[in-house]
Amino acid sequence: MAAPRPHPTARVRRIVGVATLAALLLSACGTGQRPFFDADQPLNTSTEDPAVDAVLDRLEAADLASFTAEYTILTRLGGLESNATVVQADNSRRSITINDVRFLDGPGNAATCNLTADECEAVINDARVSDVQLTHDFYASSAARRLRVDEGRKLAPATGYELEIAGQTATCADVPVSGGTKIYCAVDAGMLAKYDGNDLLIELVSVTDTPDETKFSTS
Repeated sequence: MAAPRPHPTARVRRIVGVATLAALLLSACGTGQRPFFDADQPLNTSTEDPAVDAVLDRLEAADLASFTAEYTILTRLGGLESNATVVQADNSRRSITINDVRFLDGPGNAATCNLTADECEAVINDARVSDVQLTHDFYASSAARRLRVDEGRKLAPATGYELEIAGQTATCADVPVSGGTKIYCAVDAGMLAKYDGNDLLIELVSVTDTPDETKFSTS
């Protein structure tokens, strides 16, 4: 006598279960460590690489300074050229303008504004500048986290040196990683002076210790 065939419903359940498991396995394999800014990297700890630590000491102290800084940005994919202005005032208020998007951050007051459309949302929304491949804090904590990620992937000790950038003495580190060498520089006031990688070129073009209050408007 022939063996009884499985009930059609049970067979469908087995097929669905196998397909689901396969999808989960593929998803797990496709999810690796992202090369972009890693928010889980610890700050204010030594990497035991003196050249890297010298730059990090400055980037991770940027929130203590008052200044107005102007940047040029090249997003290498697509050749997008952008301008950015960063203003810190009273060690508690920040304005970061990237092209026509302005981020305002202060005690009890956060906003992301489109200066062209004259509209704001009451939250910091980095998706507004995703085409530039930056976050609003690109000039300080985001750069520090990126440097920590690259330090963990470096192929040899970083090379430290000083450059004059925008009339300021900048402390720099060349970090050799797979695919080339990345350059990180920061000035004594704490902000990023230069980042040169295969994705972006960020350069400080001017800086003063006077906050530009006009950059805190929403239009």
